Amino acid sequence: MPTDTRFLPAAGSLDAEPGVHRLRPDRRVLELTLRLLGIPLLRGRLTVRRAEFVPGSLTAEIDGGSFRTRVPLLSAMVTRELGTVWFTGEESAEQPSAEFAGRLDFGDSTRDLVLGGELRAAGEGRVILWLRGTLPPPRRPLRTVSWLVRLLARRPIHLEFAGEFVR
Repeated sequence: MPTDTRFLPAAGSLDAEPGVHRLRPDRRVLELTLRLLGIPLLRGRLTVRRAEFVPGSLTAEIDGGSFRTRVPLLSAMVTRELGTVWFTGEESAEQPSAEFAGRLDFGDSTRDLVLGGELRAAGEGRVILWLRGTLPPPRRPLRTVSWLVRLLARRPIHLEFAGEFVR
């Protein structure tokens, strides 16, 4: 059975707007990592429901309830607390590589986040976007979440996103 998915229909291919690239649902990953002294301590993945890339801006809807890690109890605690997460960012024009400065909205909290990486053309109407960044710990302690999530939130969270966008 071939594993090549290039023959699958592209996301949003029927109602494409000019200049708008939509994320292919079968070609995306968002990984979170907590590190201690540079060593990955805990890894988890989230599902990006949908994302749109227009040259100069990126918008993504992330399903917080899809958080998965190898620690089952932790996965259940985080998914109960997270909900839907939104990222909206504008591309920095002075950088030669892709850099998006934006906001991460979840629950009643908004945090600034800068993601840097690469943007590559992958054919007619297709681009691949690879971004990574670090979400610093909150300035004020979280109050509405469990003690374990509060403890984990004190550490910087490293994010890495890769996805293929099509017109």
